[in-house]
Amino acid sequence: MKRTAWVATLLAAILLAAILLAAILAGQAAAATRVISLAPHTTEMIIAAGGRERLLAAVPADTPLPHGIVALSVVGGIDREQVLTLSPDLVVAWRSGNRPADIAWLREQGVPVFLSEPDDLEEIAADIRAIGRRLGTQKTAEAAARRFLARLQTPCAELPEREVYVQIWDRPAMSIGGAHWLNDALSRVRLRNTFEDLALPVFAVDRESVLSREGLSRLALRSDSPLGSKLLGRPGPALAEGVERLCSQQQATIRTPSERQFRR
Repeated sequence: MKRTAWVATLLAAILLAAILLAAILAGQAAAATRVISLAPHTTEMIIAAGGRERLLAAVPADTPLPHGIVALSVVGGIDREQVLTLSPDLVVAWRSGNRPADIAWLREQGVPVFLSEPDDLEEIAADIRAIGRRLGTQKTAEAAARRFLARLQTPCAELPEREVYVQIWDRPAMSIGGAHWLNDALSRVRLRNTFEDLALPVFAVDRESVLSREGLSRLALRSDSPLGSKLLGRPGPALAEGVERLCSQQQATIRTPSERQFRR
């Protein structure tokens, strides 16, 4: 009886080990190796997560794409014939930035799609990790997510809060409401969006609202802006550098008696 029980236990252990090994191998086999990115911030995420060598085509961010990656344009929708020719086994897209019809078409073709739509900075890190799982590069992705979050810990967290007008566009005037991930970035350096009480992401601002806030510092998503930068314009890994730069600008403001350079 004892021998029979021992053999049964051994066989159960071997079976469990075989199941675990099969699961690991299945996960490795399912890792995406032919990836397409349909937004600048998802391109950054894929590269940060360790998928640079697997990226076939992508919408570029500010910097040129690495050699060998096809530059895509999604203005007016994706080039469906080009996508089919590339035969991707994963497409990473922007939920609110890419056309729903294109996403639906990709899925109809049997192409796996990962949709990114971060509501805050923690979700940017979560998307990097999720992409890493789909690429089988979890360790690289985890390290990238941790680096991103660590860079958000700035000395500006101890500053007094300051209200700002966020200028997304000037003609027509557009700003952000409270339902936008950029609010989280602002809070890391103790800035507060003047329209944060509006439950909107991006909206057109009427002339009266603009004039009533002329006394506020203006944060613009431009490279030549004394408060803000282009790096704040997309929810990807480069946003961490944008937050660091914004903190430096905040500190410079405090050291400067006048804030006129920040005003229009």
